[in-house]
Amino acid sequence: MQPHLLSRGTAAAVAARRMRSILGSVAGSWMWRTREVKLINTSSGDTVTIGDISYKLKTPQNPELVPVKHISDSPSQTVAQHLRWIMQKDLLGQDMFLIGPPGPLRRSIAMQYLELTKREVEYVALSRDTTETDLKQRREIRSGTAFYIDQCAVRAATQGRVLVLEGLEKAERNVLPVLNNLLENREMQLEDGRFLMSAERYDKLLQEHTKEELDSWKIVRVSEDFRVIALGIPVPKYKGNPLDPPLRSRFQARDIYYLPFKVSARMTKKKVNNSTKYFFMFYIPMLEGNEVQIPKNTT
Repeated sequence: MQPHLLSRGTAAAVAARRMRSILGSVAGSWMWRTREVKLINTSSGDTVTIGDISYKLKTPQNPELVPVKHISDSPSQTVAQHLRWIMQKDLLGQDMFLIGPPGPLRRSIAMQYLELTKREVEYVALSRDTTETDLKQRREIRSGTAFYIDQCAVRAATQGRVLVLEGLEKAERNVLPVLNNLLENREMQLEDGRFLMSAERYDKLLQEHTKEELDSWKIVRVSEDFRVIALGIPVPKYKGNPLDPPLRSRFQARDIYYLPFKVSARMTKKKVNNSTKYFFMFYIPMLEGNEVQIPKNTT
């Protein structure tokens, strides 16, 4: 069967050209719109802006838990698009799942966002040996007395930090469902008798009861700033355990693919130039026996 060709003068050809023009202008404006990362200082506080999304910075209570030296001075547009998406989901109060091929890019983008927004992080690398106690509470004995020590998920939930779970596909099936209720309802029953409750429900109870009563009931408030960023690779293309549908539905997912060649080449060239500069500035004189004072911020 011969394909039908559209004549230039027909109404169908005119409609097709108009549709291509409309879709091209819309897609082009969306694809090539630059996302500039800005830090705005105001009297009310600092604000980070990526494109049309803004995030008001908060002073971290534990600055040592904020990632450093991950973000570059001028992130590429590909990275800026990912950072904007993460910021958008963070402002909506949603947990994120960054999925992509093996490599450090997913973790690097997550750490860049946390450094940009000055968020405290609780990091855990999942493996086949990870158990429920590694995420909730671990029982330790000190001076003959047993104590329950809060682990990463509990600390992040109560302190309003970001929980980064790397290697989601490596965990056993009976481990991650522990986080199901924490992800969906912000609730979790702990081994020491405490009960984590969402900030909304806790505040409603606080209107009817005193804080002393809630403390006596061992109810702990989950911070509204608590977020989860999971990192994983697609299964079954790669080896690992596929995610259960109930757990998978708790996340907003984004595909983090390799950076474009030009971006990767520019980043590699910058790192090589910095290494070469510091090599000739500091290490060659040291090898020659000269005394050199290396600045603290030199990496």
